[in-house]
Amino acid sequence: MADAVKVPAEDLAKYDLSSRSAKGHRTQIREALGFRPATRADEEWLTGWLADEVCPVELVEDRLREALLVQCRSDRIEPPGRIERIVAAARARADRVFCAQTVARLGGVCARRLLDLVAEGNEDGTALLASLKLDPGAVGLDSLLTEITKLTAVR
Repeated sequence: MADAVKVPAEDLAKYDLSSRSAKGHRTQIREALGFRPATRADEEWLTGWLADEVCPVELVEDRLREALLVQCRSDRIEPPGRIERIVAAARARADRVFCAQTVARLGGVCARRLLDLVAEGNEDGTALLASLKLDPGAVGLDSLLTEITKLTAVR
């Protein structure tokens, strides 16, 4: 950057980015390049776009962030300062949509049976899935009967 504006790097490091002059310079740069500041509406749109278009096919957070920056550049929008929040919101929205679509495809009977696997209601107060994962313990009649009970529950 220092080479681009033809100043020593040390002088550029002293530049106060929060000063009124810096804000004015950013405005001039945006105008010269044809960009505009991001609005809350832009952030909402970017969150939806990212959730609908990118999150279903991309799981790596750095790539999601890069896709967001490319879209901002394409739309001539200055990247918002809340990029991490937008990426997190888009991922959460995409996850909710994915889960809802998956449950809808399962059907009522299958979804209910899956919920029964994680519902707490066994004799020992744990969910069936949690009890299935428990170590059977020492070999003996009691552990054998417990494992038979688990097998029956799974069937």
